[in-house]
Amino acid sequence: MISGSSGHLNVTMCGVDPTCLGGISTLTRTLSAELSCCPDINFDYIVTANQGSSLQKLMCFTRGIAHARRRFSCGRGVVHIHMADNASVVRACVIIRLARFYRQAVVLHVHCDLSRIREESSSRMQNMIDWAIVHVDHVIVLGGYLNDLFVSLDYPIESVTVLPNAVMVPQRNPYTSDRRSVLFLGNVSEAKGVLDLLDALAIIDDKLSSDIVVDLCGKDHLGITSEIERRGLAHRVCYRGIVKPDDDFFLRYALNVLPSHHEAMPFALIEASAHGVPTVATKVGSIPEIIDSGKSGWLVDPKDVDALSDLLLNIWDDPSTMDEVGDRAYRVVGERYSLSGYIQRLLEVYSEVGTC
Repeated sequence: MISGSSGHLNVTMCGVDPTCLGGISTLTRTLSAELSCCPDINFDYIVTANQGSSLQKLMCFTRGIAHARRRFSCGRGVVHIHMADNASVVRACVIIRLARFYRQAVVLHVHCDLSRIREESSSRMQNMIDWAIVHVDHVIVLGGYLNDLFVSLDYPIESVTVLPNAVMVPQRNPYTSDRRSVLFLGNVSEAKGVLDLLDALAIIDDKLSSDIVVDLCGKDHLGITSEIERRGLAHRVCYRGIVKPDDDFFLRYALNVLPSHHEAMPFALIEASAHGVPTVATKVGSIPEIIDSGKSGWLVDPKDVDALSDLLLNIWDDPSTMDEVGDRAYRVVGERYSLSGYIQRLLEVYSEVGTC
């Protein structure tokens, strides 16, 4: 086994600043806390990205590479790299090259729909994506939606682990369907389907009870207040800005809505389900692997505003079903996406690549 001088396995995790907002930051923050307490792991987290200006991001990455060089030169180990978008592909390639130079084993953790990004990218970016995959020892993905990409690159399927995001799950389901608030949590952008949600609400606004309100929570990329006002929904929809959910955050919501055009595995879906809040989402990424439509949530096709509006209206007319679906969602997350099982499988991956 690759190990440090103490006999522990050296594990270096590289990714976004865990203090930032967002699902990946939440996950890396949780993993850092858990792995730092593992008795057989010598763990270090290296920040290679933040949410600052372009200059701040460059400086952060430069500092991260310097930190990584010092860490890797102290002994062989496992490097766990988080990758989520075009910019992180570039960062990952640099870290992979550095890790290989120092003979580290490399685990690449893909948090995005890499196939879609590849299809929409230049040939140079496509080559970087392909290079990153074939030059690592193991790939962690959130679901089975990247299988075709791995087959096309002749990447060994035994070196791929499907490891969906995990959360802390309360000991009991706190959900009650008598709540009157609806949640959207994520980047407030067209790709996340926010405008589809507003259009769907505009269709059924006069049929919904006046006390039902919708909170949009996340970074605004649309000038969302004007979009709300343009549809005459200011009485119904409120933009809450960027939020950092605490233990009580989900207790106010009866329903979670994620009408994304594309996704990998939205962390907000797992978090809401862990608190028994049922979700309406779209059939993209690994979401259908989480939601059994009509049983542990509801699914519609992306951009299908009419189907979304009909579904939202029907849900509010059937609170007993909301209770049942919320309870199933809570149980599904507890069984499949608990943190303890996640950590155990991650340690197994580290052990596998560390003995190669």
